[in-house]
Amino acid sequence: MSIKKEKISGRIIDLNIKSASLKSASYDILTEKLTVTFNSGTSYSYYKIPVLTFTKFKLAKSQGVYLNTHIVPNYSYRKVK
Repeated sequence: MSIKKEKISGRIIDLNIKSASLKSASYDILTEKLTVTFNSGTSYSYYKIPVLTFTKFKLAKSQGVYLNTHIVPNYSYRKVK
């Protein structure tokens, strides 16, 4: 697992990730929106991510592999910045 730090603030869960491609992630429990920031600084928001899917992402051996395998092909997303 490559989660360096997890912070829960109300309905938002923020993760600092140690990864070759991912820098951080933020999950809103109420809206089920996952926002991922890559090491390049680019961010994408993924929509309607169930809590169980987010938990599996968080606990995955590699968050980058899990993102590309289970989230990107199955959920809508858009580039944030």
